[in-house]
Amino acid sequence: MGLSSKNPYCALVLGGSFDPVHTGHIALAKHLCDVLKPDELRIIPAGQPWQKSALTATSEQRVSMLKLAFEEWSGCKLIIDEQEIRRAEAHIASYTIETLRELRTELGAQASICFAMGADQLLNLHTWHQWKDLFGVAHLCAASRPGFDISLACPEVTKEWQERMISPEEMRASAAGGTYLDSSLAIDVSATQLRKELKQHNPTIRLLVTHKVLDYIQQHSIYQNNGY
Repeated sequence: MGLSSKNPYCALVLGGSFDPVHTGHIALAKHLCDVLKPDELRIIPAGQPWQKSALTATSEQRVSMLKLAFEEWSGCKLIIDEQEIRRAEAHIASYTIETLRELRTELGAQASICFAMGADQLLNLHTWHQWKDLFGVAHLCAASRPGFDISLACPEVTKEWQERMISPEEMRASAAGGTYLDSSLAIDVSATQLRKELKQHNPTIRLLVTHKVLDYIQQHSIYQNNGY
């Protein structure tokens, strides 16, 4: 998946709680990698997200599950970046804008940084800390089920998103500021529902997590004794 010499280095960034990592995360990563053809996939598990309640799995468990889920990843370099976990352990609030700024410092001003999100995150973008500043450090790309309507987002987000829309080729060739919406990803997994099904030992969970992740969850009884 290497890029031609005329393009800058490109990193596709996938952040999230990954509590647990599921097939929707993997599908989103694979789909956007096929479209954007980045040099690296940077997965950044959250420390303690300020917009969510306490996570069930520990940081160590979530990182271990990510490594298992992406164990057979191929096509571009894979990095599991624990910067947000480190900030949480130091009792420092962590926001996506800060994470992307740190990544920008690491990769340089010319690198193309593409931050990936699901449609549900896009609809809540207006609630993110300094969300408009995200465009100054990265591109934003989202994938959704067929038929998703961007106008369902906050009007300010919809306007900003539509005015910044560019092609995957333009996104790879520039550093930041663009948006891309792919509405052909027909996979939608709810982590909340998944945790409920894990507690209930629903056999359908085998379709929602890889077998190695499921084995790990069962071996460590992660979602068995909690409020879900």
